[in-house]
Amino acid sequence: YNEYKSYLSMTAKKILRKELKSKLKALSNHTKQIESTFVQSELMKNERYLSAKNISIYVSMPEEVETQSIIEDALATNKTLYVPYFNKHDMFMVKIQSMDDYNSLPFDTYGVRQPEDWKERDHAIDSTGLDLIVCPGLGFNLKGHRLGRGKGYYDNYLKKYKEKWSSFPYTIGIGYSVQEVTDIPMADYDVPLDKVIFGRH
Repeated sequence: YNEYKSYLSMTAKKILRKELKSKLKALSNHTKQIESTFVQSELMKNERYLSAKNISIYVSMPEEVETQSIIEDALATNKTLYVPYFNKHDMFMVKIQSMDDYNSLPFDTYGVRQPEDWKERDHAIDSTGLDLIVCPGLGFNLKGHRLGRGKGYYDNYLKKYKEKWSSFPYTIGIGYSVQEVTDIPMADYDVPLDKVIFGRH
């Protein structure tokens, strides 16, 4: 029964991913810009963001809420900043020293800046820990359920983090208004977010 339930959940997620990807494709650059600005200002006045000393922010792809302004703000307000580095199987949160450091990161095949020297950099899990993770996703609902791209990077990272630090960092998902979904199939291994901020236009 559990295997059947898991199969149904995976199938439902696959269909939902396809639907959300086409909604995102249809978004105009103008709408993306307006909604990104709204999300950025909502996040930057959020208590958890303001009080966070050690923070991880994803580096946005073209179809995601733009995060460069948030990265700039985090560094300008002296937060210790980490960004994700991905390989085929794993994700690590690695430290960025400054905007110059960030701007010197090479682009990967998806057009996302990735620290190639990730092994030499400080990793959040082994150094300061994290007060806040700003998470991307394809879809979210207000209960904090998140639909990722199916690789399980964030869920796996959060589990690994909890093993080391015995609690989860606070997590905020950010997305465009079209990414708000009423119902997201959740499996036992999915970790819900603490808060979600959607764009408005």
